[in-house]
Formats: sequence, structure tokens, C-alpha cells
Amino acid sequence: MPWWKKTVWPAELEVVAGKVSVRVYLHDIDSSNGPISCWSYVSHGLAAMDQSEIVFTLRRDPDEPSDAYPHDPLHLLATIYRLADDGQRVGPGDVTEFGDRSFLGHHLLYVEAQPLDQVPLPPSCLAALLVTADELRAVREFGATRVLARMGHASHHYPFPPWVDRRRPGLRFERVFEDSVLSKIPCAVQPDVCAVVEDNRIVVSALRGSQPPWRDRLADLPDESPFALLTALDPAANGCLVWVPGQSGPEAITPPGSDGSRLCGCFVAFLPEQPESGGRLFEDGFVMELTADSWKDVRSALTAGREVSVAGGGMSFALTWRSQEKVTADTVAIKQVRLLTSEHEMASRCSVDDVAAFCQEVQRCAKRTVGGREAAELLIRVRCTPEGHDVDLASRGDVSQPVMQAFYEAVQQLATLPVRDGEVSFEIELTVSA
Repeated sequence: MPWWKKTVWPAELEVVAGKVSVRVYLHDIDSSNGPISCWSYVSHGLAAMDQSEIVFTLRRDPDEPSDAYPHDPLHLLATIYRLADDGQRVGPGDVTEFGDRSFLGHHLLYVEAQPLDQVPLPPSCLAALLVTADELRAVREFGATRVLARMGHASHHYPFPPWVDRRRPGLRFERVFEDSVLSKIPCAVQPDVCAVVEDNRIVVSALRGSQPPWRDRLADLPDESPFALLTALDPAANGCLVWVPGQSGPEAITPPGSDGSRLCGCFVAFLPEQPESGGRLFEDGFVMELTADSWKDVRSALTAGREVSVAGGGMSFALTWRSQEKVTADTVAIKQVRLLTSEHEMASRCSVDDVAAFCQEVQRCAKRTVGGREAAELLIRVRCTPEGHDVDLASRGDVSQPVMQAFYEAVQQLATLPVRDGEVSFEIELTVSA
């Protein structure tokens, strides 16, 4: 009689003794082409080194046994720990170039992780994505958002596919390098800056700091020089512009059911010395034409860290600033969890640890979508069954409808709380500090 050891999911493996472990999940991701079988490797222990935890979600080939997950990601996460221990850390928009010794035939791009059904993710988790050499060059020249939007467009998955595919042919950027306006004007990239269009107004939101990161860049440019900010995905947006040279008009990728009322862009370009001020969509971003006086005001606001608005033909423009404080778990705190199912019934239907983990995931969703934007109190009522969960939201404070919608959608996409039968209901009160 043969003996074997059945893999228990998630598989938990220690990759740095006493320091870092990795949980490997076997799960499916819904896509426009049907379920995609994946392994997700989730690190635990990097945060102790002030390095965000990392998830690496690898598409499983049809002929690969479910328990034959590659060990390359385990070695990668151990290496990231050792580099963090030496003071070398990665954040959103950073890349790792492997040279001749590529990782699974690719390089790596790090981005803020999207929720994964069936896979609990730690707070402030990064996703590591495989990119080709051409895509890596595009990230460095145009910023990560343009490449992510193209990935989302190619896979029909918003805002980008959370899985990586070792067999994926790389996106082609030859004409983009030649034709894009970003190849012709000075640019600055900063992962904390977002640009959206809403109600015919381009709004740039930047993180307030002691010195705006583009101050030196602007100081080196003549007053009449054009300038572009390469921007990040806005978690409160409900769509993102995407551009391929030759397309006939603006295009965007959106999540299911979105009306596209708050589209984020991959850049905002300023063109000074124009006869009139006004903005428009261009490629996968925004162009703001400005008179000499208007550009002087905008340039001064960018340098000094103050807000400014510009009216004009086409779209108007606004520059806003968020708090300098980093959005951490402390800025979105769980005030109270109130059980709506009796303790006896809850104990028979699910584990306390699973409920606690689910609440932490809700907290993480609030941190990503609401935290750092407005001070508020949130009340989330959750009804969980073996089939999934329903969510009702209420808020006290100045929280915009698009931000609440983004929070709602993030919670809806969380992995289902493991409920054995019946239902489990509870309320979570959160306090949010701006």
C-alpha cells in the first residue's frame, strides 16, 4: 500500500529560520476567460524589517500537479528579507532587474496588492509582478501605471491582473517609446501622486512632505518648459485610462458595473505659454494647457506644497494635498466589533481567529481606500454564509461617495469567511484619521 503525505492548504513553510515564513494558497481567480488556477505565496515576517509583506500569485499550468508549486518564490522572499536587513527595501513602483539571471524568465515590478478571494493578505501588502525587459523599460520611462493599465487591458481584468503567467508574451512598447508625448517632455514620478477626472475637472492629489519630490526637477527647467507628473493608480477611481498608439479615441478599463465617472490617468502634463487655459484627455492621461500666469501659479503651488485651482475651457484643474502622515493601521483603527449572532451559534459555525482575520482585512480595505483622505467613523455590517458575504455601510464624516464605493467594492471582494453552516453576522466600527 503506497504512503504519501497530502498537502494541507495553505501550506506553511519557513524560509528564514525564526524570521520569515510563507503561506502558499491553492485557489482560483475569476477572469473573463473563466477560473484561473493559481498558487499565492504570502510572506509573514518582512514587516519586522520595515519592509511591506509581499504576495506573489503564480498561474498554475494545466499539467502541473496542485502540490508541485515552484520554490523560486520562496527563495525570492528570503532574498528580500536579507536585502531589507541590509537597508534595501522595495515599495510601490519599484523594480528588481535580474540581468542575465532572470526570475522565472522575467524581472519584477512591485505594486500595491489587490484583494484576492480566498487569500487573506497582510496590511500594506505589495504584489510582485513579472515584467519583460521591454515592460521594465516602459516602467522606468513612463511610470508603472501605464504598464499596469496595458496589462489590465490585455487581460480584461481591472485594474491589472493580480496573477503572473510565466508563459505570457510581453506587451509591445516600441511605438509608445517613439510616439508618446512623455518621450518628448521632462517627467517626474512619485508613487504617492494620483490624477483623476471627475465632473469635467482634473484633480491631482499629492502627499504633503517637507519638500515636494519634483522641486529640484522644476528648478532646473526654464519657465516656459512643459512638464509631466507620472501618477499612480487611485484606489478610489472606478476606471483607468489606457492607450495604445493608433487607437481612434480615449479608452479606459473599468471594473464590472462601473459607470466610469471617476477615471484615473497615468500622467498629467502641463503645457505653459498657451493663449488660454484648459484641460483634456490625451493618450492615457491628461494635458493641461496653461497661460503664462496660470502656469506660474501652478508651478509655485507644486513647489510650495499649496493648493491651487485653474478654470478654463475644456476641463478645469485642481491641485490638492494629503496629510504627510503615512497611512498605517493606526490611522484606521477598529473601535469595536459587535456580534449580531450569539456566541454559542458563532462558535459552532466558524472560528474566532477567522473572524478576527476577516475584521483585519476589512481594516486593511479601509486603510487603502479611505485612510489618509478624510477623518470619519465607519460602520460595516457583515452577514456571512458558506456562499459568501453581504455588506452594508454607513459613515459619519465627510467621506465622498466614490471613496465609499471603492471601500464597499474592496470589502465585497475579500475572501469569504469560512462558515460551516447557517450565517454569522457582526458589525465593525472603524475610526479613520485624515
